[in-house]
Amino acid sequence: MTRVASSGMAKGRRPKACPCGSGARYASCCQPYHAGGEAETPERLMRSRFAAFALGDGAYLLRTTHPGHPLSLRPPDEAIRELSTARQRLRYLDLAVHEAREDGDRGQVLFTARVFERGRDVSFTELSDFERVDGAWRYLDGLTAPALDAPPDSIDAFLERLE
Repeated sequence: MTRVASSGMAKGRRPKACPCGSGARYASCCQPYHAGGEAETPERLMRSRFAAFALGDGAYLLRTTHPGHPLSLRPPDEAIRELSTARQRLRYLDLAVHEAREDGDRGQVLFTARVFERGRDVSFTELSDFERVDGAWRYLDGLTAPALDAPPDSIDAFLERLE
């Protein structure tokens, strides 16, 4: 059985190319995670979360959020509804991963997301922090800055720009 309801897309309307920008087909890239699988690395989790934002899969986004994140304290139905409907006003067009690090149960991913809201560019660069909880990677939080013309090529370069 294929899960379709969480994304709000009708069967047969699933994208062929994965929205995460990997170049792979959605069915073999992020769909297995959206259907209940666990990402093996922080980068895979970040990519699958970008795809979930693009598809409006709020249930997946909430499931992969760290229990210590403020979103996890909200009523689940409310959080899922808010996350699922964000794609009605935001278009997630492209994702570029600049660097990913993993150290034990902690990980970081630096990326730039090209996003538009009602025709206005609201793209951003983020350094996301991830932590393994009960063996599964979860999004903990992130440092975000407006997307730069010349994106940083490393986590250290990004942090220097924020100082």
